[in-house]
Amino acid sequence: MPELPEVETTKRKLEPLIKGRRILDFDRKILGLERRGKAILIWLSSASPKQYLLAFHQRMSGRLLVVERDFKDKYIRRRFKLSDGKDLAFHDVRKFGVVWYGPAKKVLSDQYFRTLGPDALTVSLQSIKNLLIAKKSGKIKSFLLDQKNLAGIGNIMADEILWKAKIHPEIKISTLSDNEIKTLWNSIRAVLQKSIKLGGSSMRDWFHPDGDSGGYFERRRAYDREGKKCFRCRSKILRKKIAGRSSYFCSKCQVI
Repeated sequence: MPELPEVETTKRKLEPLIKGRRILDFDRKILGLERRGKAILIWLSSASPKQYLLAFHQRMSGRLLVVERDFKDKYIRRRFKLSDGKDLAFHDVRKFGVVWYGPAKKVLSDQYFRTLGPDALTVSLQSIKNLLIAKKSGKIKSFLLDQKNLAGIGNIMADEILWKAKIHPEIKISTLSDNEIKTLWNSIRAVLQKSIKLGGSSMRDWFHPDGDSGGYFERRRAYDREGKKCFRCRSKILRKKIAGRSSYFCSKCQVI
């Protein structure tokens, strides 16, 4: 599933291609794009006082593309005609993606948006501390994956963040010291920013709107490296099912 870095990359690359165009299907002008968690919001003009939104959640394999009007692909689930003669297309191999359209108030009342926690890229240290205090009975990997706690982190980023912070994915939140929480917060920002800089992770069928691929997956430190040597201490990377997901961590650097 595209995580925060992939969605942010999509938003940054898509915006200059479509901002200022009109979507002929709705006769509305595209005013700008925004990312909330793992969703992309396209703000549209309106003759009424109400603001309108077209929004997408890419889920497992969704991609947003700008294509020629005669471009055909069996995996394009929705397409919207743009005023420049091209189409905004939602390409989704696995059919899990979500598309919203309507008055902004109605779209943002959807449960996904209503329950989103603070954005993982901009959350403050104090907010992280408060969130962890509120969830002190849980484990840190589960905390990071829950979008109600922090918006945007998925399985890859969670493992990479915890590896950088030297925190075991099963460690109880209640045992984290102030220094460990600060290290975790710094790691969240550092890993997400690095992944965004590298264009995210291109795995299986996810690519940028312009067809480019992300370079973070080749630079990962823990995720999907079972049995390989830790880049930091040369011990083995282990894999274990945690919070229903395969988790990867160092057998020496990350201990409970």
